[in-house]
Amino acid sequence: MNRRTFLANTTFGAGAFAAPALFWSTASRAEAEPEQLASQGPTTVRDADVLRIHQTVLAFRRLDRAQGGGDLRDTVVHHLNGVARTKLAGSYGDEVGRRLFRAVAELTELAGWLSFDSGRHALAQRYHIQALRLAQAADDPAYGAYVMANMACQAVYLGHGWEAVQLARAAEQGGGSRLGPRARAIVASMEARGYAALGDRRACERAMGTAERYLDAANAVEDDPSWCNYFDESELQHEFAHSHRDLGLPDKIHGFAGASIKLRRAGASRRCAQDTTFMAAAHLAQGDLDAACAKAGEALRITGNLSSTQCNDFLADFRRRLRPYAKEPIARAFSEEADHILGDLAAA
Repeated sequence: MNRRTFLANTTFGAGAFAAPALFWSTASRAEAEPEQLASQGPTTVRDADVLRIHQTVLAFRRLDRAQGGGDLRDTVVHHLNGVARTKLAGSYGDEVGRRLFRAVAELTELAGWLSFDSGRHALAQRYHIQALRLAQAADDPAYGAYVMANMACQAVYLGHGWEAVQLARAAEQGGGSRLGPRARAIVASMEARGYAALGDRRACERAMGTAERYLDAANAVEDDPSWCNYFDESELQHEFAHSHRDLGLPDKIHGFAGASIKLRRAGASRRCAQDTTFMAAAHLAQGDLDAACAKAGEALRITGNLSSTQCNDFLADFRRRLRPYAKEPIARAFSEEADHILGDLAAA
């Protein structure tokens, strides 16, 4: 919590995930006694204090999915460095301490995710590593596995497919029997994304099949942790669309992305923008310029209401692919609209 100068002066490196991931997965499998977390501080921490942190995380997660992480990041980091740090320095017994560390792990991971969605990848990496350590102290290997799945997501987004696969595998091993089927579906879908980035279609499809089976099993379970209950059929179809995008298989993208949009819960605007952009790129790869620009225009208007570097990056990638058609009137019209809505971010 006190390492903000250190955090600000580092750069993202996929290898930096390796040591904490290995330590976590090894420690999770060991039959050691949980850490003693009792603390003596100036103020007493109660279960109600822990619950408020948990409810704050839930509220910010909903906002993140609806509007992107850019405008939320500073608020969450401020809450982490203020309220959460104060509670950690308070007075509590071991059981309350375990619940407190678990709640602060969720808040820390959220700060990492929002930093990722803001394009601040070194900060995101460090927050994720801190969240993993907090989850370990809280004796919550299932949540640690979820943190590692998000590490894998960031790694593959930045082009580190092999590291993403290793993180996903370690997440499943470390989570062990305490990892429920819905969480396992998340982990398997990140493994699929890693294989897609490596161009390994067979391994990707195998991992996608695993994710699908786990999600089918999860639908009969009603007591999933709050941090993973967002992952439904729509999310799975999104991950499949994303994987086929990275594999360079545009004919497969329309069905998966279209299903994801159709099944999408209200308030999931960022995912909708991404899936629509994937469909636009697929149309372009298939040579249908009119459909590509029309679909990209839809994505552009959704993205214009978000604060998400991820969505901006996907649209910027589409614009790069559109350059060979720069003289076509429909392509020029889209580029002008993108410049108007997104400004410098769209032209990056």
